[in-house]
Amino acid sequence: MIVFYPIKPVYSKKILDGEKIYELRKRLPSKYFDYVLIYSTTPVAKVVAYAKVKAVHRKKTDELWEMVSTFSGINKEDYMSYFDGNDYACAIELEDIKRFKRPFDVKEISLLFKVPQSFCYINRKDFNRLKRRKTESV
Repeated sequence: MIVFYPIKPVYSKKILDGEKIYELRKRLPSKYFDYVLIYSTTPVAKVVAYAKVKAVHRKKTDELWEMVSTFSGINKEDYMSYFDGNDYACAIELEDIKRFKRPFDVKEISLLFKVPQSFCYINRKDFNRLKRRKTESV
């Protein structure tokens, strides 16, 4: 499966700049997924990249911070604030990140596509079509 993630521009830029390889989440999709399609939220509002999922981690909040802090793209204070009230935290470890040379609108995935609040699944046929676009490695 492929998961479509809306990510704030400050964090999607860090992914594209190679500073962030862990996408932090409070919960994970229930289905297995092997790729992430990265959408940079407003004001960018474009699909900017995709990445292969190297691993998915779920650990106690403090333990995960020790593991991901260097490449999480966030400081400890903001991390703890984000996961406040959660005993566990999740991180999606990304690899083989490909930046689209021309980021595009979600309507190019499907005319009826709506950006989800947290995530949604993309079918493999649509994803394979999108992967044919020109990209560059991060």
